Amino acid sequence: MPPGGSPPPLELVLTVASPQELSGTDLSPYDAVCLGNTYCRRVEGNFAEELGLLPAAVAALHAAGKKAYVTSPAAPRGRDIPQVERLIDAAAASGADALEVHNMGVLRVLREKRIPLPAHMGAYANVYTHLAAQVMREYGAVRVRPNAEVSLDEMAVIARDAGVEVEVLAHGKIPLGITEKCFLLEGTEGADPMCPSACREEHWLTAGGPSAGAKPSGAGAWVLKNVGKGVVSGKDMCVIEHLPRLLSAGFRIFRVEGLYETAAYRSEIGAVYRESFSLASSGGRYAVRPDWAKTLKEHSRNGFCNGYYFGKSGQSYVGTVLQGDNSRV
Repeated sequence: MPPGGSPPPLELVLTVASPQELSGTDLSPYDAVCLGNTYCRRVEGNFAEELGLLPAAVAALHAAGKKAYVTSPAAPRGRDIPQVERLIDAAAASGADALEVHNMGVLRVLREKRIPLPAHMGAYANVYTHLAAQVMREYGAVRVRPNAEVSLDEMAVIARDAGVEVEVLAHGKIPLGITEKCFLLEGTEGADPMCPSACREEHWLTAGGPSAGAKPSGAGAWVLKNVGKGVVSGKDMCVIEHLPRLLSAGFRIFRVEGLYETAAYRSEIGAVYRESFSLASSGGRYAVRPDWAKTLKEHSRNGFCNGYYFGKSGQSYVGTVLQGDNSRV
């Protein structure tokens, strides 16, 4: 930010996989929507796979005053590159504002196509240092989302020394890993009768092994969520108690992770963060309102964490309002 200048506008981004999720979600709190599922091409209605859906979705978002981003596969194999090329062409033709990229090969394909579509490096792009972000910038990336293990202080260095925008996960499940084979199927994709319906169910991995519904209990218990080809945190990343600190550090782009969540989750969490960002930006006294905390707890099955933002264990939570009993209220 130039001395004496106004800070860049705040942007709250939501991830949505399909038309069903888009139509059922109140998008009014959000400034941008990232369309598509990064984990699996076979997710029903996946914007990143059923490319004919993109023009109408992008047009509707633009008509509502929202930016429209399109994501690409997080871990594409060689056989996926032709589809990636079609995805890039379709995203550009639909008027999308950016392509979310998780892979340097995809970034190279985008560059070699000479399509003026900005690249946003996603959660699986392995952005740990400003040096990596600089290489990505040279290939056309304008925004990066550092890996989950990167602290807020390190993110600030990446933004400053690499000359790129840095996106911060504000709320939702933290992406932790991805694999080519679906964990939820016994047969092959397409042949197994459980595909793609299996990933619409909830599957939890606890300290005692896989769990279909029970909450973990006891000191030191941990929980992760399996989404088929990916593993995400069981707890929700939550930064609502730290918004003034984040804004004063210069962060302006924030994500609410909406994949594999309900429409109520996406709608109500977004509303809470829109209101809280407005208060945190006002310059007045900031405090988490009780109704915000109540809403966040209602949508948190296993509680909250700050990941590695503050240099602590990924499952720990720094704060007072949401600390302690994170069960439903």
